[in-house]
Amino acid sequence: MNPTNPSPNPNKVAVFIDNSNVFRNLHDLKTVDPSWICFYNPLVLAQKLTGARELVHVGFYCVRPPAYLLEEGDAGVKKHGMTLQYYAAIEKLSPLLQVKYGDLRGSRGNLQEKNLDTQLATDMVTMAALGKFDTAILISNDGDYKSAVENVKNNFFKKVEVLFLMGKLSMALRQVCDITRRARRSHFEKLNF
Repeated sequence: MNPTNPSPNPNKVAVFIDNSNVFRNLHDLKTVDPSWICFYNPLVLAQKLTGARELVHVGFYCVRPPAYLLEEGDAGVKKHGMTLQYYAAIEKLSPLLQVKYGDLRGSRGNLQEKNLDTQLATDMVTMAALGKFDTAILISNDGDYKSAVENVKNNFFKKVEVLFLMGKLSMALRQVCDITRRARRSHFEKLNF
């Protein structure tokens, strides 16, 4: 199939979840309104956003918890273990769902995520080039994805939607995405693990 021509099925959707961005925002929302949940089911979220279209891929991009949590007593050990259990449960949800891990670099209090945004952007552009989807749904507030979105739209003629949290959508993403939606509590269902 020629990636510059529309697909015979214009309803294929790939969802790309920047979980580090989503989790931080959900955590902030939860401090204001306890009905928000942080350990959500990404497959259900993707299905809700896809609607009647065909969901062909869910990419879940995250980082493993920092090792220093294991040195912070029972609470730190519990937090570390819960995060790993959550990711393990996500990996078992569906063959459509792929978990990809970035790296944490730096010291306690100065940790930085590396190779997370790059993996998401690369996957989105590569899948667009291969004609794997017609519409990408990006779940993030991060304007760093602007170039990837422009590439997917301008070079491969795909649509890009974005779901953002807390009204903090970057102006760069707002300007380049075809559809922008604010996340609602009803998008997120708890993942039991």
